[in-house]
Amino acid sequence: MKKEKRLVILEVILLIIMVIAMFLSKVITRQILAIILLIYAILNKVLVKNDKISYANSRNFTIMLTIIGLVYVGFLYFLGLFTGFYHSTVQLTFWSIINYIIPFIIIIISSEIIRKNILLREYKISKYIIVIAMIMLDIVINTNIYNLSTANDYFTLISFIVISSIANNIFFNYSVKKFRNETAIIIYKIITTLYMYFIPITPDIYIFLESVFKLILPYIMYVIVESFFGKKDEMISTKHKRRDTIILIISIIIVVLIIMLVSCKFKFGALVIGSGSMTGTINKGDIIIYEKYDEEQEIKVGDIIVFNNDGTKIIHRIIDKKTIGGKPIYHTQGDANLTRDEGYRLYDDIVGQVKLRIPYIGYFTLWINGLIGGNE
Repeated sequence: MKKEKRLVILEVILLIIMVIAMFLSKVITRQILAIILLIYAILNKVLVKNDKISYANSRNFTIMLTIIGLVYVGFLYFLGLFTGFYHSTVQLTFWSIINYIIPFIIIIISSEIIRKNILLREYKISKYIIVIAMIMLDIVINTNIYNLSTANDYFTLISFIVISSIANNIFFNYSVKKFRNETAIIIYKIITTLYMYFIPITPDIYIFLESVFKLILPYIMYVIVESFFGKKDEMISTKHKRRDTIILIISIIIVVLIIMLVSCKFKFGALVIGSGSMTGTINKGDIIIYEKYDEEQEIKVGDIIVFNNDGTKIIHRIIDKKTIGGKPIYHTQGDANLTRDEGYRLYDDIVGQVKLRIPYIGYFTLWINGLIGGNE
């Protein structure tokens, strides 16, 4: 029992390291994090001896994940033929190898060694601790890779990464438990994470879309692995399998819909209210769902609209509509404000009309924005 407590304490230390790395990314750089995780992995392996059992299908599993990783990257570049490409922000140079590629490779290798050592202890709490720790690590790695200029960019990326990271880490845990093979996961993660450093152009794919692919891919990999290596369990009825599949499909659909709303790239979008200018109608901390205006759709006085103002989306009501030079202009005001907004809105400034208010659940987003220095 004392040994189990010591090991749990060791795992909690890992969580603390990840929390510090998340919120002090300017202090805990990728190089420092790589060194910390490498030391932790070595100590973990020395202090905890696991049996060295290997499985016959382990090598084939490595080949399979390598192929899937290459196909995934190839698929992204195929999509790039339609969405376009941009020059990678970091070119393959000696400097980038030292500052980016080597630290990330050390982080990936160390983290997967840690995952294997923790999971093979067979403690129930361990599988939850490692998933939480690895989700935090995914956030750290991705916030180092992507260029984030605002708090909103940061939170949006975290939202997408967390959703896909949960699915991926559940699959990685399953793989380690089934094959005791961290090498396959290391190769797969290096291919799918660092490809942009080795290829001078990168597909211009919005992060939410890539996150959807990363969300669905672990289930596809699970099905492939079970088809090739899984043993059919006659005790599990077809009815139960069908139920689990339906639950998974429904969950994926719900998550995809949420991502589509948060991305604001489709017909409907979602925004968190960060001010009190519409208090009484829409309150701070609420989430609103808006519908984008069609070109032929009339914008009327009384509509609560979403419009752009110097790069910020504002939610206010239209209180007046006029025509100047044959073009309509719109005056807006927050329901809780005493005066109307300065200037006027043109049609091109208006994004859409508010259709639904969901109270309170946006407070968590505002709290995170506050932690990372975001503005309301």
